[in-house]
Amino acid sequence: MTADRTESFETPGPAKLRVNIPWGRLTVTASGTSATRIELSAANGDPSVRDWIAQAEIAQFGDEIVVRGPNLRWSLFSLLGSGRGIDAVVATPAGSDATLSIGAGRIETTGRLATVRANTGAGNLHIAECADVHANTGAGNIDIGVVTASAETKTGAGNVKIGKVGANAEITTAAGNARIEEITGAARMKTAHGNIEIGAAGDSLDAFTSSGNVRVSRADHGYVRARTVSGGVSVGVASGVAALLDLRTVSGRVRSELEASGAPADGEQRIELVLSTVSGNVSVARAAA
Repeated sequence: MTADRTESFETPGPAKLRVNIPWGRLTVTASGTSATRIELSAANGDPSVRDWIAQAEIAQFGDEIVVRGPNLRWSLFSLLGSGRGIDAVVATPAGSDATLSIGAGRIETTGRLATVRANTGAGNLHIAECADVHANTGAGNIDIGVVTASAETKTGAGNVKIGKVGANAEITTAAGNARIEEITGAARMKTAHGNIEIGAAGDSLDAFTSSGNVRVSRADHGYVRARTVSGGVSVGVASGVAALLDLRTVSGRVRSELEASGAPADGEQRIELVLSTVSGNVSVARAAA
């Protein structure tokens, strides 16, 4: 599809992107380029979408690239009537900062970015790799590959999944599951209705869900404090790590497969587990090798 409007700017180093479109799809690709290129298209050739594209400001201010258009008030029926809305495709140097906003629609990035701030009123977010990320959606899923520093995500209704976090993470979802594959620092995870999962925990984990399970596949230091009202809690402790246990359930069973021992000696690797549920089981076992 031929773009309705294309602009290109010289950016020999990382740029600072600020892209705001009312609805549609926003795609950012970071690579070894020395220019930033913006293509805007009316996905279904809608005249009102083409008018917005024609009026949009696409400009460079130093190392900042701005894409924004007139403020529009659209009802749900207007959005549906305009098909897929705007297709915004941006190519920029690797290591760029990106502030990306869309009223309704999908945001997707590929390649390595620095700080990413992504917001959509309704739609999915997919961030491939970045240093820091702040991702928010009113309704939709958030999927992030690698964050070398810290992550902060929030969704009103949707799942959150992050592959690897190099520092800290804070995840909040009102209705949906939350999962981190691996984290180095502290994690704070909260959902009203949904499961919480961590593959490999880091320095600490504070987890709460009103209705759902909390599962940690492997933890080897720091602490895990996990609580659920209706659901189970399970933690795998790495081999050779001493565990200080505080396990509680009102209606359910408590089970620990760890061998009993005395207090850990000074310098011995240890972890503190404070796990509780009102209605459900609490279990602790050795993590798989």
